Amino acid sequence: MGIGVKNERGQVAILFALVFTFMFVLFAFVVDFSHLINNKINLQLAADTAAYAGAAWQARTLNQIGQVNYHLRQDLKELAMRINITHARHNREFPRGNNFIQGPNAKSTHQPFVCQQAHGYRSLSGTAYQSITNLCANADPRTGGLPPIVVPPVIANFDPFQVALNKQLTRIRDVADKECQAAALDNRRLSEHLISVFTERAKFHRQQIRSLEEFVNSAADEDASANARNPLLKSVYETVRRNLSRSNREGDFKIEVLQPRDGAYVQLNEYVTRAKIFFYEYSTAGDPAKNQLVSGCVAIPKQISFSSITGEDMVAGYEKEQSIITYFAVKVSSTPRLLFMPQKWLDSTFPKLEAFAAAKPFGSRIGPKENTDNLLPTPGRPNNDNPMMNFSFRPNDTLGIQSTKRLALFDRFHPFNASGRSDGNQTTGWPEPDRQDIRSALQLIRAPTIFDATFFTIFPDPNSNDDYSEPEFANALFPDFLEASGPDNRLIDTGSPSTGPYFQLTGNKGPGWIRVNASQSGQRSYGNYAQEQVGSHSTTGVTQFDIVKDSPNDFGFATKDQINSAWAPNGQNGRIGYSVKFIPFDGLVRFLEVESTNGGKSPLVNKPSGDPNINKPPLH
Repeated sequence: MGIGVKNERGQVAILFALVFTFMFVLFAFVVDFSHLINNKINLQLAADTAAYAGAAWQARTLNQIGQVNYHLRQDLKELAMRINITHARHNREFPRGNNFIQGPNAKSTHQPFVCQQAHGYRSLSGTAYQSITNLCANADPRTGGLPPIVVPPVIANFDPFQVALNKQLTRIRDVADKECQAAALDNRRLSEHLISVFTERAKFHRQQIRSLEEFVNSAADEDASANARNPLLKSVYETVRRNLSRSNREGDFKIEVLQPRDGAYVQLNEYVTRAKIFFYEYSTAGDPAKNQLVSGCVAIPKQISFSSITGEDMVAGYEKEQSIITYFAVKVSSTPRLLFMPQKWLDSTFPKLEAFAAAKPFGSRIGPKENTDNLLPTPGRPNNDNPMMNFSFRPNDTLGIQSTKRLALFDRFHPFNASGRSDGNQTTGWPEPDRQDIRSALQLIRAPTIFDATFFTIFPDPNSNDDYSEPEFANALFPDFLEASGPDNRLIDTGSPSTGPYFQLTGNKGPGWIRVNASQSGQRSYGNYAQEQVGSHSTTGVTQFDIVKDSPNDFGFATKDQINSAWAPNGQNGRIGYSVKFIPFDGLVRFLEVESTNGGKSPLVNKPSGDPNINKPPLH
């Protein structure tokens, strides 16, 4: 009887099936896990680019705020020039051009009283005066005014010569008094007009800056989506969507803007001037305290505050609050589709993928602290009782525009300087800003000073052809959608912006552009005199002024290198405008300290919020 043989065929197949199943599951796990890691990397890259895109929008807007803030500075300087020089050039002892030799620190005896009368041509009544007659000088209160014309009583009525002489003296006295009375309030009206015009300018630029500030902060009011009202958030959404892998994009991805805790990405502190304009008012009553007669024209010093005319002080600029850091932080999450693992297993086994990222604008600044310009008459500053309109040419300046050297410099570039007397005619003595004969003086006062280059964002003139601000460089650098203008009172074509229209304000170039100048409108009785023009904010330097270009720092003006680098004191590196950089998210949430307005160190006020993970302690 034979021994039976056991059939062992197929055992290897069973073993192979078991091993293959295990290997397949292992292979699927490796593939899916690798796919998951790839999706995590992709998610983080998408979050990084989204944070960078949001911060780039913030940087662009901060650049615009900084440039408009510099416009406010230019308005302040122009007003100070008109008060201290244009309308005071023919007062007694005004420093003339030959006083340059006194040096930049020479103290002037100049008294900045607005005085525009010099009726040395022909009076309103037709009486001609000598060409040297000048109410600004002859009626100076220190000299007692114009000599009174005394009409003696007629003793002998039968003497025709005496009667005729008395009549002639009476007529001359009446004409002189009439001329003085006619000019009595002109300087007050002119001062009120200047206050009205420049306060209106400041209001316009304040509205621009506040609108830009609101635009940046409105990104905290909604989430990034295709239907977001804020174009910044639309850009962030599209940046994420277009950078996600297909599996992440189909995995119900979500973008969350980690909003600042106090709701603000930027806070701008407004500071105003506590300024007054000083002027001469004329009177024929004399000053009884000085035993002056009733006849004779006397200049009486007066003053008028900005708030008494407009109800508020003039805005002088803005400072970016340092404890409120500007950044853009996002969280991007997704449950990616995997190749092999069932979705139920994925949902129960793997958490949702999350990526955090943050970036911030850096490199520039918006304005100085309000107490940095020691000559600016700001409210509430200790030991700051002088309300005269002034400003610093360089940090720690003590004289500003009232330096004898600077007064004489600006006087040299004013029209009608050779006449030695002012002109009461509005069409000649009060030159319009668009007239060529005052263009040089205005261009000079608007040029960046050392102080401006230190604390304000200044962009080169795209219309300049010198060796440090070529048009190509300036075009590329100039803030997107911000109009530029040149000293010739024309807009400069800065090329097409890199983004579509995103701001409601419209300019001379169409929707989306932030215009450089306020609308012109008739103010009081002087029409468009001193009204803002397109070219009111040229950023051209002083290289075309021969007397200044070789030593601009001697007069307090910034050199081309200082303008080009946004020069900063104490060895700090300066830059023109804002760039963007990534910041460590853990540092942003837990460790970052900032310098507060008072100069001390403090924790970040507006930390990101909205997700429980960012409040957990750091891992070690």
